[in-house]
Amino acid sequence: MTSRISIVAASWLTGLTAVLSADSGAAPKQPEMIKAYCLDFNWAGRSGFAEPGTWKDADPAKQVAWHKAMGGNVIQTFCVSHNGYAWYRNDVTPEQPGLKHDFLREVVKLGHEEGMLVMGYFSIAANKRWGEENPELSYGTPSTYHLPYTDEYLAYLSAAIGDAVKSTGIDGFMIDWVWQPKRESIGGMWIEAEKRLYQHLMGEPFPGEDKLSGKQDLEYSRKAIDRCWKTIRKAAKGANPDCIIWLTSNHMKHPHVTDSEMYREADWLMGEAGRIEDIEGVRKMVGEHTRLITCMARWNGQDPTQAVPDAVKAGVGLYGFAKPGGDGTIGLDRILPLQVNELADDAQNIAVLARAYHGASLDAMWVDGKFVEPDSKPPFRIKFKRRRGFQDTARIGFDGDTASVTIRNPYQSGRAELSRTGERWPKKLTIRLLKRDPNNAQDRGPKSFRMANGTVAFGMTFEGGLKTLAGKLEGQLDLGQPWGEEPFLNHGKPVSPVALKEVQTHADGDALEIVVPAEMCAGHPESLVIEWGNAR
Repeated sequence: MTSRISIVAASWLTGLTAVLSADSGAAPKQPEMIKAYCLDFNWAGRSGFAEPGTWKDADPAKQVAWHKAMGGNVIQTFCVSHNGYAWYRNDVTPEQPGLKHDFLREVVKLGHEEGMLVMGYFSIAANKRWGEENPELSYGTPSTYHLPYTDEYLAYLSAAIGDAVKSTGIDGFMIDWVWQPKRESIGGMWIEAEKRLYQHLMGEPFPGEDKLSGKQDLEYSRKAIDRCWKTIRKAAKGANPDCIIWLTSNHMKHPHVTDSEMYREADWLMGEAGRIEDIEGVRKMVGEHTRLITCMARWNGQDPTQAVPDAVKAGVGLYGFAKPGGDGTIGLDRILPLQVNELADDAQNIAVLARAYHGASLDAMWVDGKFVEPDSKPPFRIKFKRRRGFQDTARIGFDGDTASVTIRNPYQSGRAELSRTGERWPKKLTIRLLKRDPNNAQDRGPKSFRMANGTVAFGMTFEGGLKTLAGKLEGQLDLGQPWGEEPFLNHGKPVSPVALKEVQTHADGDALEIVVPAEMCAGHPESLVIEWGNAR
């Protein structure tokens, strides 16, 4: 253990005098609807914590301008990120090496000038720098939870929180990863420091890894997390009674935290998995003052076009986060002008949240720096089967009774559902499947195509000439389930064949084009499910 631990609880006060006079501007009132986002400095590369000093040149003015363009009213940025270094100058936690600006303080000042709350961030069970400096108090420093809540660590955490709240002007902070440490680095064994903590909290010696019962582990875990929570709350509210403590959980119903004082006392509670049913499921566990928030992020796989409207309807706040680019922001000029269905993953989350934050519909388009509602909305929406890797995207074009959907399908196979938005389908509907290599004359796009409307389905194959087969169908096909290996309906054996008057396809240019047969839109079914290239 370094000597820093023994002096940190007392020394953090000495650095306050120089910064207490800093004008962070008047704190805005809590918004009626929480509209938050985070340009996430925690991560870099494909995986792992960002190295100290990553984004050291991040410009506070650009950060605030980015959030303003999004239409948000809450900026979530950082006090101390996973790597253990701070985003402001202080005497408790070393700042990010090479930090160009007194970043957090400047974001607070500029954010308040724009009427936005500014929230910091602490990673509770992970701090790579602290773990490396105190190896006997850590399970190593992997990119996961590695710190037990020992007296020494809680002393540091208390000092760091108190300093950030008192000296930067933040309106509050998010606490993340409030979990027990993962002990995988030493095969599930416990370090001596945590064995001592177990004895302190449980009033009995640690029984040994092989004798520890599930009941004992649960009781200890809840006590350890509760003690940590009390430390966090005391430090925050002692520094500023109005400080907002924002708890995020990626497992809201975990037995370590359900029905806890932490849930009842947290000011804001967020379900990071983005499932509205999980958030609704803890309403009875939280305090009367606690505000609930949902999250849109790539990792949780939620469909923002459904999840965001559902949250707004339920009175649940909105939040999103994504890893930024080299300048510490994300290029909105490459996102906001596009249709929502032209985007995927974090970009789509941003596009949907921005529209919600500006009070615009999903169909609104970004024109000259603002969202403009179209004279008429698209005649249908499109939803793709999710997959690992690159996602399918599409652009919908429409003019009167003619519409088309152009699908960018990186794997030349996929599945999608087109859902009617009005009373009728267009008289002419064309599906365009972009080729992988339009300059290659041999690339004629996906080799098969199938479609169903709930009562009729048909299949097409393009190998060895166009072949089609259609038949009656009982019930709509499932977007999430494979339809079988054969390119035709029902493994090539429709029970009751159906004759289609005309099937038009065209494979020249950059796409395989299929004009939807009139029979598929007859009666104006609610949805059309399509599959190309035998999606699995």
